[in-house]
Amino acid sequence: MPLKKETTSVAVIGSGFSGLSTAAYLASAGYKVEVFEKNKDVGGRARQFKTDNGFVFDMGPSWYWMPDVFDKFFADFGFKTSDFYELVLLSPSFSVIFKENKLAVPSDYNELKDLFEKLEIGSAAKLDKFMEEAAFKYHVGMDKLVYKPGLSLTEFIDIDLIKGMFKLQVFTSFSKHVKKYFKHPQLISLMEFPVLFLGATPEDTPALYSLMNYAGLKLGTWYPKGGFGEVIVGMQR
Repeated sequence: MPLKKETTSVAVIGSGFSGLSTAAYLASAGYKVEVFEKNKDVGGRARQFKTDNGFVFDMGPSWYWMPDVFDKFFADFGFKTSDFYELVLLSPSFSVIFKENKLAVPSDYNELKDLFEKLEIGSAAKLDKFMEEAAFKYHVGMDKLVYKPGLSLTEFIDIDLIKGMFKLQVFTSFSKHVKKYFKHPQLISLMEFPVLFLGATPEDTPALYSLMNYAGLKLGTWYPKGGFGEVIVGMQR
């Protein structure tokens, strides 16, 4: 049942990314919104710890992935991300530490392909194919699934979604999908690594989530200057 804007006050519990985003969209739609936060600072998991002598530490997120999601949020209110904070592309994007060595993952995709090829002959071409599929999943997943309001199953009756259902690989495990392309154990570990953000194992995660590889390895790993508190300040404003 739709809320009546003229009579409805909405309480949002928590001032993290989800809470602030929810509050912003509801307020923009005309609702009276109040945000409640148990901590003394706004930000939820993205709070910052500031010392008396001027040092600032992020208390939660350390990587900024999927910049297009933040861009869309600010654009929905007539702003650009750069109106609130500056992003820095990290290079290397991140490092994966093994017992015998460390893999510094380049932000440049061609350099990434070179790294793959050094570890496993032929894997650069396989990475291209893997990323082509991951890009499809990312764009279909974001445009046809994530941004839907989730009020009815009929929202997902979409010809592009139906046609691409098998390419989304929702019934194949992430682990099986990765091992179809790569044999070197370090490459497998690198490609399976993003599912830790989902709180699941590669064996129990659908191959659909190779879209996370596209997000991290093609769209880049970024960091907001001043820390994630700057993102929160932008969302507050």
